[in-house]
Amino acid sequence: MEAEGRRRWLAALVGVPIGLAVLGKSAKAEAAGSSSSATLDALASRAAITDVLFRYARGNDRKDQALLLSCFWPESTHKHGGFDGLSKDFISHAMTILGGITYSYHYIGNAAVEVNGNRAFSECYYAAHHRRPKAGGDGEEDAFFEGRYLDFHERRGTEWRIIRRRGLSDLTMVQPAATLYASWTPGIHSHPGQDDEYFAMRREFLAGH
Repeated sequence: MEAEGRRRWLAALVGVPIGLAVLGKSAKAEAAGSSSSATLDALASRAAITDVLFRYARGNDRKDQALLLSCFWPESTHKHGGFDGLSKDFISHAMTILGGITYSYHYIGNAAVEVNGNRAFSECYYAAHHRRPKAGGDGEEDAFFEGRYLDFHERRGTEWRIIRRRGLSDLTMVQPAATLYASWTPGIHSHPGQDDEYFAMRREFLAGH
């Protein structure tokens, strides 16, 4: 009986480090899995937020108010130039401006995104060009704009949108139109709205052509 007791005691003693090792491996695997999940979430969030920034530029150039509104939560605020109010009101103001121009491009670059759970902060650079009628109605002019957007983002459910935007201007320059837009050969330039070639090609893509 005494020998049997000693054997059981030795077996238990040997089993302790083995059990601790198994627990340690399990804890490390769980920590690694949690870290990988957090990394994947951060990467996916940065991609989704960058897409919001790009979508804003496309919405301007295609004069697509619904696309612009999809970048912001309904209560989002906007401060840019002389405007300080709700983002949806800024978009209404922008659509009025865009409706009077012949052509525009809006470019987003150098997007830096920091993610913290369901909140994020981003900085990106923008450059824009508007081909527009001169104020006096005599021909056209080119207006160029450069600056940065500083944005707070929120994730609600699985969707990221901007909740607060601060626009900073670094350059505004107006000069006579370099090329008469109307004289360009049809089909070589962009068009605002649904007439742009983008929409026809996307329909082909969705149809499998």
